[in-house]
Amino acid sequence: MRLSRALKEKRPLYAQRHDKVILLHDNARPHVAKPVKTYLETLKWEVLPHPPYSPDIAPSDFHLFRSMAHGLADRRFH
Repeated sequence: MRLSRALKEKRPLYAQRHDKVILLHDNARPHVAKPVKTYLETLKWEVLPHPPYSPDIAPSDFHLFRSMAHGLADRRFH
């Protein structure tokens, strides 16, 4: 499938460590369909459970807000 091929192209080091890949997806129906689950099992990737529409673990929190917090770290607001 395209997922494995894209990972090998974009992250060559992962090609050497197939069993170390951890996949986090949004639990949308196409992502949890039986053929997809079966394919991921053949890759031996770890799939992290993630509730759909979970704003407390939104990807933007890890990029946008982390960099914003870093930029505001030494500032004081009154």
